[in-house]
Amino acid sequence: MTSFLIIEEREDMSQRWKDKIMLPVELARLLENKKADGKKVVQCHGAFDLLHRGHLHQFEQAKTRGDILVISITTDKFVAKGPDRPVFDQNIRAEMVAALELVDFVTFSDAPSSVDLIRLLRPDVYVKGQSYADSVKDLSGKILLEKDAIESVGGEMFFSQEKPIRSTPLLNNFIDPYPEIVLGYLDQIKKRYSFDQIVEMLDSLRRLKVLVIGEAIVDQYDYVEPMDTSPKGGVIAMRHIDSELFAGGSLACANHIANFCSDVTLVSYLGSRDSHEKLIRASLAPNINPWFLVRDGFGTIVKKRQLDKSYFKKQSETYLFDDSPLSGDEEKELIGFLDTCLREFDLIFVIDYGHGFITDPVVRCLTEYSECLAVNTQTNSANKGFNLISKFPKVNYVCLDHFEIRLAMHDRVSSPVSMAQRLLKQSGASAVAVTLGHMGSVIVNKDGSFTTPVFSKKVVDTVGAGDAFFSTSSLCVASGLPTDLTGFVGNMTGALATTYIGNKIYIDKIMLLNFAKSLLG
Repeated sequence: MTSFLIIEEREDMSQRWKDKIMLPVELARLLENKKADGKKVVQCHGAFDLLHRGHLHQFEQAKTRGDILVISITTDKFVAKGPDRPVFDQNIRAEMVAALELVDFVTFSDAPSSVDLIRLLRPDVYVKGQSYADSVKDLSGKILLEKDAIESVGGEMFFSQEKPIRSTPLLNNFIDPYPEIVLGYLDQIKKRYSFDQIVEMLDSLRRLKVLVIGEAIVDQYDYVEPMDTSPKGGVIAMRHIDSELFAGGSLACANHIANFCSDVTLVSYLGSRDSHEKLIRASLAPNINPWFLVRDGFGTIVKKRQLDKSYFKKQSETYLFDDSPLSGDEEKELIGFLDTCLREFDLIFVIDYGHGFITDPVVRCLTEYSECLAVNTQTNSANKGFNLISKFPKVNYVCLDHFEIRLAMHDRVSSPVSMAQRLLKQSGASAVAVTLGHMGSVIVNKDGSFTTPVFSKKVVDTVGAGDAFFSTSSLCVASGLPTDLTGFVGNMTGALATTYIGNKIYIDKIMLLNFAKSLLG
């Protein structure tokens, strides 16, 4: 009987915790009545992915500033701390906070910042930790927006003086730990670079003037549901559920780069029919200057992927394209444009998918006039063995995956480092990078080889991850950033890219720095 009573009391207590958790609109109405009765409302906001003593100290200080303490929690999709975060979903986080006796109410902020929620709840005091007191160090700039929001509703901002404890090292080491090899690597990076140095070096990429050239690709994701084997063909029949279109290929690379550099020019081609031009132009960042060759009688490349939505398992791929090389007139038009501008750029970024756009005369033009040439010659199901880095007689930075470099070096057995070292000598490049999937990456230059482990724990989709790595690592090489930091930045970008379907999201500097802060604790 005693045991039963204890369980019953715990269930009642759990219900009281849950009663504290309210939707924003419901809570706003309740708080309006409380304030009418003379109560002072205090709001704390954060992810609270792992509650610790520092949070308790903040809540205790916040409670002294008023009568009612409201904790707002960032919803899962807006916790920008890198892949696999938050570790605990928003409902678990809300219940853990609501279980604290000094907390009166818990609600959710379904936005990148709490600005809209502040304006809805209209607290008298808005509390953030002392680390936000220096707005210059707030990478996102949200603290200034939140300060404006609280002042606009007649409230005040308060910075608590909690003990310096952080959730991230605890999560990285104990709750959802990285392998020892990753933790050891991160310790070495922390010894070499402060976070402020990393911020400064990434800020320096802004000055680069970059030209991106390569095929424009529209990625079409068809979400399907497998049914059963067809009785007349023996194939698995699929029920179509939905479709999404994303700007991929050179378009995605240009968008990644434009999030770090202020001046980006994109050179690609569209088909005269089925051009998808409206989608493509709408998808490009505002600081990208596009120049499109229009190929008469062609369609813009579309790569369809059939994806089982239940398990995010790829079922098949279908390419809609004509990979015939450019005609003489098309080559003349493209080279004519390149001749007028190539010398203006700090970096020429070539993403060659091997679908007929980067012809030999175009290669000669690029290699003749480029000060810094970064190249990826991609191997895919349409060009296997026919699109090799050897088509470029001169290159400054080469980025290939482990299969692409094996084809290029005609070598099935040597280590990636050994092949990269040989390619470095043959190509005359200053650096050669090889991406190794779940094994991370390696970059080789005259000073040696630099290996970076993978930072992904849960992968949603690998499409575009290599392109993302190439995009940011090439900027680091062009800016002369240290090679170990180049690998770190490239692998972080690739890891972030694997957390989204296709090229649904383009990686920006704030995302990257938040991930770096999370990794380095």
